[in-house]
Amino acid sequence: MPAARTFQRTVRTAVLTGLWWGVSHAALAQAVATAPTQGGGISQEQALTLSARLDALETRNAALEAQIADLKAQTSSAAQIIRDTHAAQPSVTVSNGRPTVTSADGAFKFAVRSVVQFDAASYSERPRTAANDLGSGTNFRRARLGFDGTAFKDWNYALWGEFGGSGGEAAILNQAYVEYAGWKPFGLEEPVRLRLGAWATPAGLEDATSNTEELFLERPAIAEMVRGFATGDGRTGAGATARGARWYASGLWSGKVVGSPATPEIDQQSGFAARLAVNPIHGADYDLHLGASIQGILDPADTTAGPLSTRAVRLQERPELRVSGIRLVDTGALNADGLTAYGLEVGGSWRNLYGAAEWYQVDVNRRAAAPAVSPFDPSFSGWYVQGAWAITGEHHAWTNANGGFAGIRPARVFDPRRATWGAWELAGRYSELDLNDHSGVAGAPAPAGGVRGGEQTVTTVGLNWYPNTVVRFLLDYQWTRVTRLNAPGANIGEDVNVVSLRSQFAF
Repeated sequence: MPAARTFQRTVRTAVLTGLWWGVSHAALAQAVATAPTQGGGISQEQALTLSARLDALETRNAALEAQIADLKAQTSSAAQIIRDTHAAQPSVTVSNGRPTVTSADGAFKFAVRSVVQFDAASYSERPRTAANDLGSGTNFRRARLGFDGTAFKDWNYALWGEFGGSGGEAAILNQAYVEYAGWKPFGLEEPVRLRLGAWATPAGLEDATSNTEELFLERPAIAEMVRGFATGDGRTGAGATARGARWYASGLWSGKVVGSPATPEIDQQSGFAARLAVNPIHGADYDLHLGASIQGILDPADTTAGPLSTRAVRLQERPELRVSGIRLVDTGALNADGLTAYGLEVGGSWRNLYGAAEWYQVDVNRRAAAPAVSPFDPSFSGWYVQGAWAITGEHHAWTNANGGFAGIRPARVFDPRRATWGAWELAGRYSELDLNDHSGVAGAPAPAGGVRGGEQTVTTVGLNWYPNTVVRFLLDYQWTRVTRLNAPGANIGEDVNVVSLRSQFAF
């Protein structure tokens, strides 16, 4: 900087001048002292001349010292301006691959987000029929790009697009919402978050774990089906979330899913969801989770224009994989006023071990006149239990962000040069989904009011590799058994074995 160079030159001149003045002053004093005793000494006139010159140098030295002091003040002021200017600039960080811009006061934040999951699967079926042919192949399960951020400290927002799916979906809106997070009633530790728009409120324990951190390629069938009633990706609504260090609660009124439905909706669906989760036992390397949820469809979508309405609900699900879009269990459309789903959750982690289980019951409110079968309203159920062992020692910690467990993060990232190999994890799960209600017996038609949606069980083992916090690979093997009767009573179920691989990056 010019000021710094001027300052350096001035100091150098002052130092040299000072040295010269000191030496000259000492020489003059010696000369004056020895003048009376040495015949060749200087005269009084010469001494006075030298003294005048020294006085001039002293004056100049004082002026230089004043300049130095002034330059010091200017330099300090300039440095402070630079520090203030730098402090006022927004910071740009890249945490776990996610670019984030944050204002100096933290009141504004903007982050780019992305998730890409590429799946490959090979199915083996017995028997293999034209109606239920699960085609082997690949697909982009999720390909999301978007951003989220904060404005004026208390307002949050997000906008995500989805370009992946389950074999037939087009690009759609994944989430778009605005949220106010500046209200702390009743002395709460964290603000109550009031949100409006489209997003996915967690419907249960497994749903509370990010889809980028789950143990397997897909959620258990019952958990995936239930989250589609009144929550799930792209579901419009208005909701509130509250949480403390060891608890989480959410409530939601919801509408339709953003996108173009296969059947146009005259009147859109309305639904609700509520969930409470607690972490009653917590330590540095252990956690216990308990939770309960309820959600339902208050008014199914009306798909018929005019004075008459056609309102129905349909329960169906795939065999815990999305490379094929075929659903092996399906109740068909049930003429109904709505439904209610109840869920119970339990989970725990200890050091590098993790386990969880959920149970759900789904009660449908039929609209038709009561048939001879009792009860009139059908009920369906499902449950799962799963566990994991982190071979490399990582821990599944409980988090109040969604009231559930987070995935593991490698303690040492993959780096062959340092002989570190990331995190490795073994996982296993068993799940059941029963969509039968008064289904009758094989070889005979279903009783009046009976539903033959089928029963599906899935056993899965998986090996997961986390090279770092951005990239992940999941290798799963599934044994799926479906037992299902058609209307005349013939078994149209099948056994399916499938091996699948997911390659993922997420930030």
